[in-house]
Amino acid sequence: MLRGEIWTYRPVLERPGQSTLRIILSADGFNRDDSRVQVMGAHILDRDPGGLLSVQLEPHGWAVLTTVEAVIRRRLVERVGVATPDELAAVMAAFCALFDI
Repeated sequence: MLRGEIWTYRPVLERPGQSTLRIILSADGFNRDDSRVQVMGAHILDRDPGGLLSVQLEPHGWAVLTTVEAVIRRRLVERVGVATPDELAAVMAAFCALFDI
């Protein structure tokens, strides 16, 4: 599992309209440690919520950085894509803007 990968996520409780895609945001060294129960990710929505903290990831939707969360690794079901280098750079820029780092 690597930063920038896009995965289908199976939530504990499914809710209508809830996003089932996640983009992995945590560092590759962290992600490669299989003993870690969680990685860090963000939701991918099917429509643009607007604002500077959402980034389009073709053809998957919009990564929304206000949804950064710990993602339970075993609930990541299938890798469905990978952000391009330009998309990942935009996602990480939005992440840094959100946390002022």
